[in-house]
Amino acid sequence: MTGLPAHLVAERADRSAQTVRRQPCPRCGADTLTARTPDRVAALDVRTDPEPIDPATIPADRTRLAWCLTGGAHTPQRIRWRDRWHAPHCTHPVLITHHCPPQPVQGVLL
Repeated sequence: MTGLPAHLVAERADRSAQTVRRQPCPRCGADTLTARTPDRVAALDVRTDPEPIDPATIPADRTRLAWCLTGGAHTPQRIRWRDRWHAPHCTHPVLITHHCPPQPVQGVLL
């Protein structure tokens, strides 16, 4: 039995990583969406909050990045960066990078 050629294995793994998945955050356990961006030069692993936001409420201080959830009925969903050229005419749902809520600080025990 022979396996698939290496280039096909790599292509399938890349497509699988780009597929949007619901996963709990490893730090806080919150429901999040995760995927790898489809960029071939500098792909990023992205974790966003699952609820789309109003594009007018994106924080101006850039502590949380804005992403577009692309895809439809016949194409798989992807998470793409919302850059300044795409943003003015974007019709995709806008997601924002996940930030864990502040953890309570444990006081001194003794």
